[in-house]
Amino acid sequence: MKPCVLIPCYNHGATVGEVARGASAHCPVIVVDDGSAPPVSVPAGVELLRFEQNRGKAAALRAGFDHAAAAGYTHAITMDADAQHSPDDLPKFLTALARQPDALLVGVRDFIAAGAPDRRRRANAVSNFWFRVATGIQLGDTQCGFRCYPLALTRQLRVRTQRYAFELEIMVRAVWAGAPVVAVPVSCTYRPEQIQQSHYRPVVDTLRISRLNARLVWQSWLVPAPVRRAWSLGQHLSLRQVLREFFSDHAHEPGRVAAAVGLGLFCGIAPIWGYQMLVAAVLAHRLRLNKAIALLASNISIPPFAPFILYGGLALGHWLFTGQMLDFEWRAMTWTRAAEYLGHWFVGSLMLGVLVAAVGATVTYAVARVVRQ
Repeated sequence: MKPCVLIPCYNHGATVGEVARGASAHCPVIVVDDGSAPPVSVPAGVELLRFEQNRGKAAALRAGFDHAAAAGYTHAITMDADAQHSPDDLPKFLTALARQPDALLVGVRDFIAAGAPDRRRRANAVSNFWFRVATGIQLGDTQCGFRCYPLALTRQLRVRTQRYAFELEIMVRAVWAGAPVVAVPVSCTYRPEQIQQSHYRPVVDTLRISRLNARLVWQSWLVPAPVRRAWSLGQHLSLRQVLREFFSDHAHEPGRVAAAVGLGLFCGIAPIWGYQMLVAAVLAHRLRLNKAIALLASNISIPPFAPFILYGGLALGHWLFTGQMLDFEWRAMTWTRAAEYLGHWFVGSLMLGVLVAAVGATVTYAVARVVRQ
């Protein structure tokens, strides 16, 4: 292993020298000057890359990763240039790196001890929540820039996001690619001048990160893990391979295939029209059933069948409430009778959904058993 420290910098000339000097006591240091005005200077022995114009943190990190890999380094430990991170915590990363060289090491700050502003803590808590939804991993700090990246992994991952959202997406895709994520407790400071010099744009960057979180969460819910892994690593899958993964995920047993069909049929007939596919996808995700099969079955309420489903639910509900067959006449319709029929249809649709789901699941189970044999 041959780690280095990578410090992206934009207009932090007053502090980047102090950070680089402290870090160089533990590892070689590379500073990426992202178009600072005036250009920053670094201590002797520290390598400096410079952009003529500001390109954003993602571009600075990418350039630093590529340069470090070309120079023969195996890992890059990233630090912020505003002196928020302490170089004294670098030995913690080096120790964790020796134990798990293939892991992505993420610094976890103690916001209470550091006196972090409330808005920073709230933003981090929201980011932590969505990271857990997308990956299933509980991490106490998903926005810390103090990290250790295996350079071989950074060159494999396909990350499209720019600026601050880059660090979140690369972490999620690293998890999807199978890399371990290890938390490393670190100290931090929040001096007033550091907060004032922050280049985080509360509205623009928060919207960009929110859009990224929405995209990643939907992918985690709808796309099977093997496909997410392949996409994260930039591997090409044919349409046939993608469909095979979509329809085989959580569908290796007849019972689970039957359950997915039954769930989809119930959602398609139940009185939740307009939300059938959404509810089917969410429930299939929670129950670890095949989402593609459940979504396909939920389309039973497409136009050719919709009138029969509506009438069937109303007729069944009417019979359950009155014990009589439905005799529907538009000319005799009143607001009172319409409200009564609405209640009949609601209950009848639920019962019809249960019956059709039971029949569909039973038939599917029998067919799946035969096919499997």
